[in-house]
Amino acid sequence: MAGSYVEQDTSFLPSPAFSPSPVSRHPSDPNGQQYSQDLDEVNSIGYPSPAANRGPVALSRAGSAGIDDRKTPERMKYLALFDRILSTVLQFESHLFNEHERELLMLFCRLEEHCRYIYTRLFMRKHAWIRVSSIKYGDDYVVEQACTALCRPTVGGDSFLMNESQLDDCNGALMLLVSAELKDMAKKRGIKQVTGKTKEVLCEMITKSAKQRTVMSFFKKKNDVSPNNRLGELIDDVVKITGPMVKLNPVAAELFERIHMIFFRKQSGSGLDNTMKQAVLALIGQIKFPQYTVLRSGNLFASREDVIQFKNLMKVGSDMASFRHALVKDIEQHKKGWELYQEYCGAWSNHIEALNRAASRSVTQRPGISGIEYWKRRFTPGYALSRIVEHATHCAAALKKYEDEEKILRSLLSQHTYRLNKRGEWYERLVVLYNNHLRPRANAKDKEAMSQIRQWMQLARDTCIMALNDEHVHRVVIHNLSQQLRKIEAKLGVTEDGQYENERMCLEWKDAPEHTVYGVRIKDRGRRGPSLWDGDDGIPCSVENLALWRYKENGYIGMHSENALVTTLFTLLFWDVIFLPLPGVLDTEYQSCPLDMFAPSFYDSRKEAIDGRLSEIESGKFANRLVLSYNSGNGTSCVGVSWDITCLGGRRLAAICSVLAKEYSAKSSGFPDLCLWKPGTSEIMFAEVKGPKDKLSETQRDWIDILIDIGIDVEVCLVREGDARDFE
Repeated sequence: MAGSYVEQDTSFLPSPAFSPSPVSRHPSDPNGQQYSQDLDEVNSIGYPSPAANRGPVALSRAGSAGIDDRKTPERMKYLALFDRILSTVLQFESHLFNEHERELLMLFCRLEEHCRYIYTRLFMRKHAWIRVSSIKYGDDYVVEQACTALCRPTVGGDSFLMNESQLDDCNGALMLLVSAELKDMAKKRGIKQVTGKTKEVLCEMITKSAKQRTVMSFFKKKNDVSPNNRLGELIDDVVKITGPMVKLNPVAAELFERIHMIFFRKQSGSGLDNTMKQAVLALIGQIKFPQYTVLRSGNLFASREDVIQFKNLMKVGSDMASFRHALVKDIEQHKKGWELYQEYCGAWSNHIEALNRAASRSVTQRPGISGIEYWKRRFTPGYALSRIVEHATHCAAALKKYEDEEKILRSLLSQHTYRLNKRGEWYERLVVLYNNHLRPRANAKDKEAMSQIRQWMQLARDTCIMALNDEHVHRVVIHNLSQQLRKIEAKLGVTEDGQYENERMCLEWKDAPEHTVYGVRIKDRGRRGPSLWDGDDGIPCSVENLALWRYKENGYIGMHSENALVTTLFTLLFWDVIFLPLPGVLDTEYQSCPLDMFAPSFYDSRKEAIDGRLSEIESGKFANRLVLSYNSGNGTSCVGVSWDITCLGGRRLAAICSVLAKEYSAKSSGFPDLCLWKPGTSEIMFAEVKGPKDKLSETQRDWIDILIDIGIDVEVCLVREGDARDFE
């Protein structure tokens, strides 16, 4: 039944001290329902979605932890957390695992405590071979017994750890030896000149030596061994030095990685990143997370197939990101990215067709962004696939495959399901392609070429108009494309009456007044990074701090806060609204923000509460709320908050908060550098500081335009080298 929660058999789970506390049933929130039937059909790539829908279940924050901090030794909190992660996932989302996997997890839960503890600590380390003698998580005898037990085959022949008998990587085995051991082995094999060589070079020399046949081997053909056998003997020699070794079995490790991904709702495709480490730090009191009601949901992932596809595709997306961010001149990296994309372009085409079929049957023609339905798409295989495709556009651009890039961009824009906040960038790039890269070179004598240029320019104009009518395109892009549209129309000879008009068009930003200050720049050719200037106290300072010194001469005091001031004020004023217990957005107690914080649906999901708070702020009733939120949350790891910041009228503050509430992802950067005020007055001003050769970005110009619109003083502070008296 929709919104119901099905009890799972958890009798095999670890001891009650590590299990979640009893939970209360809550009716499913309308916003927490599954996707529409049409979108459900294409949530997975090639797999149907299950009919079951598991609704959210509320847990008290303290009760959900299931770990008694007073009774659990600090070193055992690793295991306590690991056991609780496993317990929670199996209790709420056991349908995401097959029978074999559930049986393997049951066997793990029944292992002795010290075995589970050793595995937990190894799981949090780099998944590589390790000497058993170097594992210092208990007495040597206990560690050896635990490793032996974890290496025993279980269901299907899988074990939790592999031992040295399964080691087949010669180079990996050699890397386990320290330099002194490698040099000693090299000398015994007759390798000379090992002094000063790195471990990598020594390993390469020893491996090369092992592959070669000795002179005597030519006279002992019957006893001669193949190169593979010789490498096997080398591994045996390594084991004689290291003693027993273990490594996480990839099959079991992948299963536990999947469990952690499901529990923490993380979008990384591999490893634990920092989520597990942060959770452990929270348990031992090193960091704090905000207090809120955890409302664990069981329907974020539709099926086991979806989880596996999502995890694998996110890993591919991470690889694509590394290729995409390579230097433009690093062609080989971009080629690798493009080749990797070729493996998935067919799946993307099929997915687009499925989305189009779903849209054609839908009454609304395309999915909306209202409610928490939209942000859930970020945890589907289709979203992970869209990341791969988008990264491919950058590889295509670097390789000058402009026709392929245009085709990919048009396919991305043809869907309204994933990455809606990127649509503006895609339109902008299409206009650049049509104006600069795809059209032929201008030649007034070649009428055919000039006709083709006109066609490409018309395509660029049509693209600008499409963007202006796309509700998901942000103001910054609208401003740029508005100007582009007018330039294109001028080149096409469009008359003033024939020019396209749209209420969203923004041709000019409001300009802030400029204020020039001077200082002495510290010359250091060998230094990289931001410039340094002589401060009035004789200490080198940044260009922003130099500006603060100059404003102090005019009676202002202030801080270099950039976005931290407004994001901190926003978070403190909307603390309880941000952490409203909506279904599925607060699934663990280790979150610095709800899962939909950066999604376009954040505002829609909390519209009534946000609008009410904005009215309250506009009326000036916000001081007590700031103090309350600061006192209750001080020191916690919360997105957007800088706790070392401790001034704006209600109407203007409400206007800024409204911008952040509706477009937090796009507007959490670009705010002016300095916040300035005159003591004893209500005068406040913001200033964007620009050093020599620096220019305002479009995002910064947008914020300046917004601040001027709502009546806040803002100016651009230009820092120049020299003495002010020389310019009087």
